[in-house]
Amino acid sequence: MIHHASFGVAHPDRVAHALAILTDATAVRAPTPPFPYGTWFVVAGDDRGSLLEILPATTVLDPTAPLGVRQRTATFGPAATHVLLGAAVAAEEIHAVAAREDWPVQEAETGLFKVIKLWIDGAVLVEFLTSEEAARYTAAFGIEGLTILDKNLRQLEQDLANVLSLKMPTELLADALGRKPA
Repeated sequence: MIHHASFGVAHPDRVAHALAILTDATAVRAPTPPFPYGTWFVVAGDDRGSLLEILPATTVLDPTAPLGVRQRTATFGPAATHVLLGAAVAAEEIHAVAAREDWPVQEAETGLFKVIKLWIDGAVLVEFLTSEEAARYTAAFGIEGLTILDKNLRQLEQDLANVLSLKMPTELLADALGRKPA
């Protein structure tokens, strides 16, 4: 379904090359025009033409701008957008690249699969599935899991709500999730 996704970072060249290593992809400089100067592609080379567009952080996709793109003063911080990628390397290599680049990283068990969360420049979240966890992800969201997906998600919701209510104050949980406590 998804052929490509894009996000902006402070150093697109460096980020593209690091992501290419972690996904066994190829980093290629994007053509300017039509892409903003400094944009890079991370090309999977698969049968769908999957790729990531790594844009400069100053890029804004704007329907009123010429070519649908404009530049702004970079305001770089955490956002709601992220991408989940299949890793071509072991978890240790992801941690090593994160350490080399000084990017925060953590592993998180979601209840359905385990991801490695890597925050590029401390702001852009890129999650990775190791090959071991890809099977769990596909079991949950693939063809086999689709018929019971809603049931499994509601059970996970209930289980996590119970666990989290024991670990953090109700107000903190409500603030994080964007809803008021009952």
